[in-house]
Order: sequence, then C-alpha cells, then structure tokens
Amino acid sequence: MARSIILFSMMIMFLFGCTGGNENTANTLVEEKEGEVKVEIDELELMVDVNVLRNQAEFIITLINNSSETKKLDFSSSQKYEIIVTEQNNQEVYRYSEGKMFAQALESTLIKPAESIKWEEIWEGIKPGEYEVEVSILSQDTEGLIKKKTIHVTEEGS
Repeated sequence: MARSIILFSMMIMFLFGCTGGNENTANTLVEEKEGEVKVEIDELELMVDVNVLRNQAEFIITLINNSSETKKLDFSSSQKYEIIVTEQNNQEVYRYSEGKMFAQALESTLIKPAESIKWEEIWEGIKPGEYEVEVSILSQDTEGLIKKKTIHVTEEGS
C-alpha cells in the first residue's frame, strides 16, 4: 500500500512538473510574437524598372523600407517575387515562375530602415508590341504589394 502511495505521489509530481514547463514555453512564444514588427504595405515601396535591349527585357525589382524600423519578410519558398507579362488582349506571354522549381522552405529576410533589396531577371525573346508588366512580392507579410507598368517595345528594342 505504501508503495502505491509513493508511486502515485511521484506520478502527480511528474505531471505538475510537465505542466509548469509548458507554461514557460508558451509564455516565451507569446513574448517573441509580441516583439515582431508587423509589416505595413505603405511602409514598403516597390519599384520596377524594365530595360529592353534587342530581344530581351531586363526587370529590376527594388523593395525599399521607408519606415524607421527593420522589417521582417517571411517567404514560404525560395521564390521571392512573380513577374507576369501580358499583351494588350490580356494574353499571358511570360511568367517568371513557369517551368522553374523553387525550394519549399520557410525563409525570412530583414530589411533595415532606408535600405532595400534588389532582384534582377532577364526575359529572352521579347517581340515588338505593348505589354503590361505585373510584379508582386510573395512574402506572407506583403500580400497585395503589386506594381504594374506598361512597356512599349519597338523593332530597335525600347
């Protein structure tokens, strides 16, 4: 009987010990979330420049942090942006991600105040015409951060 009481007491102490440990972990997680700075879309500026030379277009994508705080962007894959180019009839003629494979891993990027991130991409085989370029940042924190631009391509390439 005494053995059962001791065993029961040890089991109760073990359960209370586990409960106390979980409370500390939960509090730590809450504190970390409270310390993160939420990304406001109006604090980030998306710039897109398109340079056309001969039969290719060079996309220069710049994301600028205009706030006074460091911003953390979380991405669900190694793809950071999408570029979609359509003709005047809304027919898609180029999509950056088409035919590419991206690592499916959570990645974070920090942008300090007044600093920027720059990406460059080349589209080969552009033909003369008028195109609508749409660039979007694929961070989980910047949904809706999209820039549209119309480009005119002549025979000479601009």
